[in-house]
Amino acid sequence: MSGRATRVAGAGVACRYSAGWRHPVSGVAALFRMGCRSPTVSLQQLQQPTFALCSQHRAIGPRQYAPKGFREAAGRAPMTYEFGEECNELAKVAHQTRNYGDAISLYDRALTMRRERYGPIHEKCAATLHNLGRVFLDMREPGAAENALTEAAAIYEQVEGKQSVRYAESLALLALAYTHLNFLDEAEKAFRESITVFRDKLYNHAKQSWLPDDAATAAPLAEPQKHPLASAAHALADCAQLFLLQNQEHRAIAFLEEALEIRRHLYARHNKYRPIIAQTLNKLCELKKAINDATGAEMCIEECLDICIATLGRDSPATAQATSSKASLLAARRQFREARRLYEESTTTYAVALGKDSALFGLELVKLGRIQELCDDYVTSEKTYERGIDVIHKALGPETLQLAEAYTFLGSLLVKRQELTRAIDLFRKAVGLRKEKNRKDPQLAYLYQKLGDVYAMRREAHAEAYFLLAIEQFRENAKVEPLQRTFLTDVLDDLGLFYLDFNHYEKAEQCLKEALDTRIEMLGETHATVAYSYSNFALLYLHRQDTENCEKMCQTALDMYAKTARSNVLAQADVYTTYGQCCHLQRRLQEALKWHEEALNVRRTRGESSELATAESLNHIARVYIAMKQYASATKYLAEAKKIAYQFTAELTQYLRREVAKTEQQIPPIEEWSAEDRIAATPGLADDASTPGAVSSL
Repeated sequence: MSGRATRVAGAGVACRYSAGWRHPVSGVAALFRMGCRSPTVSLQQLQQPTFALCSQHRAIGPRQYAPKGFREAAGRAPMTYEFGEECNELAKVAHQTRNYGDAISLYDRALTMRRERYGPIHEKCAATLHNLGRVFLDMREPGAAENALTEAAAIYEQVEGKQSVRYAESLALLALAYTHLNFLDEAEKAFRESITVFRDKLYNHAKQSWLPDDAATAAPLAEPQKHPLASAAHALADCAQLFLLQNQEHRAIAFLEEALEIRRHLYARHNKYRPIIAQTLNKLCELKKAINDATGAEMCIEECLDICIATLGRDSPATAQATSSKASLLAARRQFREARRLYEESTTTYAVALGKDSALFGLELVKLGRIQELCDDYVTSEKTYERGIDVIHKALGPETLQLAEAYTFLGSLLVKRQELTRAIDLFRKAVGLRKEKNRKDPQLAYLYQKLGDVYAMRREAHAEAYFLLAIEQFRENAKVEPLQRTFLTDVLDDLGLFYLDFNHYEKAEQCLKEALDTRIEMLGETHATVAYSYSNFALLYLHRQDTENCEKMCQTALDMYAKTARSNVLAQADVYTTYGQCCHLQRRLQEALKWHEEALNVRRTRGESSELATAESLNHIARVYIAMKQYASATKYLAEAKKIAYQFTAELTQYLRREVAKTEQQIPPIEEWSAEDRIAATPGLADDASTPGAVSSL
């Protein structure tokens, strides 16, 4: 048994229940001192030395777990042993029907009577304590569960020995209680000891499997949930949950697959218990998705969904959960339309099964809103988010972290819709909720980055402060999860580009250099994000008018994109734009025009999300035509850029409008244009010029 179990049994619980563990009394004398009324203990025995309890590493006895309900019960019903056994059976029914308060009270009475009959150190008392621990775990009271299960495990250890399966079962539940209490080291020790016992007793070492030799031909068990292998599967699955908390996904998957093997053997021929197999498959799907094993995840969720529909029907919450998991897989593969259909189905199922005021329905609405956003249905997505937020607020309260996540999604959508003020308010609410729960919440880094991005879009100085907060939080996150350093590079890039906008070139270079060095260290020199860093350096050199280095970085970035991310065409369009500006500075106007037109062709085909970038390309092309003194073509492109710039709100397009105005000022009056430009700029003259004799009449 784990070291923590020893300390809890020996000291911690004594303080909690005011029991007499502080007294240097052991054996039968200790039992009398602590109120044991067992008729099997005589007063003469007090004179005899006994070491039954002293020889243990932990103290156990009738006040390790103290029943609370038996005093009131004594006034209403005769407290006989037979009555206690009836209470024990009724408690099992109450637990199965989720009447947890009744179950606790009834188990308390049964425990009291069993202690009266058998004394505190007996397997029947341990069984009742074990059941009490299970109820407390279901009630999400891990502290009380820890007390009951510590004593149960200690009794089984003394009565049956450390190789007892029942000792291993209680120890596994105790480890689960430690997990809920966030005592992860103690939980791992207890799980290790428990699973070792199960392996020694039940594992088929000859076949390297948990299944017995006659598994294929054996008749189905009448009560498979009572088989010791069922407890082993529970222990393996719970231990997998612990590994997940420790970010050990591969170990968690290995243990869940062992649990799945056992559960298929026990429950495959019992429709009543097959949903347990589906539940295990669903967990496996989520884990395999987390390690990017899309094929394995899809196989798991398909089988899970088939089991749920066959055993529980299409209107079951479990079926809705499996459908939602399958939808998330499709979304990860960018099959957004099909994913949306499944999310709509799972949302409807939750509404039918649990009601439209249930928390799960609200959470599913948020997922549906997200997939609608990915399908570019922004209006419907916003309504769905708001409806989900309203349900979650009512069901879980105003301080739940699920609200923070929903606020973040809705805020990101509002940024796309250029409603920046509302987005900032939502991001700040999300920050407040997370900081209330945990001032070092890892998700704060992402929220700070989003706030920095929004303020940068409005070209406000607040952006710098939020970017710096995000960088600090990502550095903290990276101490626990080194992969967070890759997210840190994105913020460094954002801050560097923000400094570039305000001509702070030294600060910008520091940020961009750290981002590039980190990416090369973590991802290698051939990676799409390294190409992005090179493109940012090209922009830095462009601002400094260092055309030689700018051109070199543009070529390096384009070569890298060709090797790593041909499909990332928008990022390549940014490089084309920088290259075009570089050529423009060197008066290589035809080449500049070629690069700007390539960027424009890419940006025009990418919908609303790239309209401002499209206007930027149009403005650059207009400037090249002005340098070539082709003012009619410049005017045409500039008019289109101006139309887009004034189509959006001023706070979003302030910089673009200013750049368009600068270009407009570079165009001379029409009297200074060439005859060809004046004809092209005047539709009536252009039409006349296209007819015979028009030029001679002029």
